[in-house]
Amino acid sequence: MASTPEAARGRIHVRNEFAAVDLQVIPYGRGSRLHIDAGRTQTTGAIDATVLEALTLLTESELMQIVATATDPGRPEIR
Repeated sequence: MASTPEAARGRIHVRNEFAAVDLQVIPYGRGSRLHIDAGRTQTTGAIDATVLEALTLLTESELMQIVATATDPGRPEIR
């Protein structure tokens, strides 16, 4: 990965044709959290290791349902 000013400060930029987010590991309590900044929607969030680990247990279909609900709350559930 090429070195960028953001990476030098511990920030990682992840993007595709649908979204772009900046990631940064931040100290929190006795551990750390992944801070996520979604510039397009101007929203932020922090996820701890427990939630990140739980995401790895979900199937692709379950993840697609979460994304569909988040991007269009009025959309019926995908089964």
